[in-house]
Amino acid sequence: MFLIFASSAAALAVATPIHSAEITHASNAYVASYRTESTVHFREVESRFANRPSVPVCRWQAELVVNRDVAAQGRALAAVAKPIHRFAPLSGSHAGSCTAARGRIAAEIARHDSARSTDAITIARQDRAILVNELDGIHALSAKGAVTGG
Repeated sequence: MFLIFASSAAALAVATPIHSAEITHASNAYVASYRTESTVHFREVESRFANRPSVPVCRWQAELVVNRDVAAQGRALAAVAKPIHRFAPLSGSHAGSCTAARGRIAAEIARHDSARSTDAITIARQDRAILVNELDGIHALSAKGAVTGG
């Protein structure tokens, strides 16, 4: 028996806004924006036997992450922009090419993301205290002169 694996990989990302909060801290106004981001990685594998036709299989894995972006006076504050939560990944496989299976995979991921949307919003709302602590740290450093440029 002769077996060869041929594979190709691709990725797809989709971001959806879920929550925003206005925070006043140390006489500055901040706007925190939260979004979920789904990233899907596709890998198409073909097993090839010497005496049979090849059969492609699409293997995929999706990750759902809650990201935070913060702006002060219309400018992004990169020091506190980051992923705040990663959900357990979702994975699966479909017989056939990844191109042919994308619609089914997208529907499965949409159901998964929808089922996690309430949790994602709760996580984003609970992040306020953590963000305020991070802003306290930045403010303490800038008050001591360790950080410049506001």
